[in-house]
Amino acid sequence: MSKSARIISNIVYGIGVAIVISLVCIALFGPAQYANPDAMIPLTWKELAFIWLSFGSIPMLLACMAVYKFNAIKNTANKKRKFILIFLPGFICGACALFIIGVMVAGMVNSFL
Repeated sequence: MSKSARIISNIVYGIGVAIVISLVCIALFGPAQYANPDAMIPLTWKELAFIWLSFGSIPMLLACMAVYKFNAIKNTANKKRKFILIFLPGFICGACALFIIGVMVAGMVNSFL
C-alpha cells in the first residue's frame, strides 16, 4: 500500500466528515424556511440537508472503507472502537438513505392498497 494512497484517502475522508458534520448541524438546527419557495415541491433547509446526507451515503461509505484499509486499522489496538468512529459518518448517511428508501417503499405500498 502506497503512502500517497493513504494520504489521499485520509484527505477525502476528512472532507467528507466535514460535510457530514455541517449537514447534520443543518438538519438538526437549521432554519425551517423554504430554500426555494417557487419550486414545485418546496423543501426546507432541514429537509434538503437530510436529502443531501442520503445522496452522500455511498461516497462516504467508500471513503470510510478506504481509510480503514489503507491505515491498517485491523492490526491496531482498540480496533472495534476505531471501526465505529471511522464508520460513524457513513452510518449516519446510510441511515438517512435507508429512511428515505423506506418512506418511498411505504408510499408505494400504500398507493397499491
